Amino acid sequence: MKYEVTHTTRYEYPLPASLCHNIVYQVPAEYEFQQVHKFTYQIHPEPNYLVNRRDFFDNQYIYFSIQKSHKKLTVEVKSEVEIDSPGWAGINPATTLPWEDVVAWLHTLNAGNEIRQFYLESDHVVFIPGVKEYAMQSFTPARPVMEAMLELNQRIFRDFKFTPGFTDISTPLADVFEYKKGVCQDFAHFALACVRSIGLSARYVSGYIETLPAPGKPKLVGSDASHAWMALYIPDAGWVEFDATNNLLVNDKHIRVATGRDFADIVPLKGIVYSGGGQKMVVSVDVRQVE
Repeated sequence: MKYEVTHTTRYEYPLPASLCHNIVYQVPAEYEFQQVHKFTYQIHPEPNYLVNRRDFFDNQYIYFSIQKSHKKLTVEVKSEVEIDSPGWAGINPATTLPWEDVVAWLHTLNAGNEIRQFYLESDHVVFIPGVKEYAMQSFTPARPVMEAMLELNQRIFRDFKFTPGFTDISTPLADVFEYKKGVCQDFAHFALACVRSIGLSARYVSGYIETLPAPGKPKLVGSDASHAWMALYIPDAGWVEFDATNNLLVNDKHIRVATGRDFADIVPLKGIVYSGGGQKMVVSVDVRQVE
């Protein structure tokens, strides 16, 4: 599958901003099954300083600063990617290791710190009361790890309602669990809390997925949004991705941008602005399949 992605963020300030520093995590990642054919960006006003860097998790990001008065800021990122079916698509879940064996392996030096660091709590992934018990309903004794994860994915999809506006990034995970409502980043954080609470390693994935219109309806430009899901480490398979929002084993319709412990590590656009008032932000994302 080939896709074109346009991600546009606009800020408006009631009073002029004299300075801003920003970090942009919108550069699609390179994988064996995901190739980036084109990547461009436009920033207005033109930055006084801009540099491309890589973070601790090897994600590529853009840092820029604007050191002049401005009342608007626009960041538009365009990319072209080609995605093949990931290798885990051909795995028989019933043949994967029992999940307890994976936990035991993760506590050996063979696992490596780059994998083991992802079974710990993080800012948005905490082991709230009841989360381990929720996970254990799927992770029964000696059950193959991928089979158990697929069931957990399905249960979150069934038990939680996608409700835009009910949560924001400051909403505690305990509230998401109590009210069973939220959006993709909430469901990813909850899934991560479930599997990390029993000792498995899993990481947060940010990116995009094409939103298909209703039958007979035209696709609206900008109707897509940033998406989030999670990846569980399975020995002999690597980082296998699961999308609880859509009850999917992730396939060639997901475009990966960055991975981290949780949302806080890889916010699509974040920064500091020196201004005398608030701000208004509008985000538009368009994902289109191309020939």
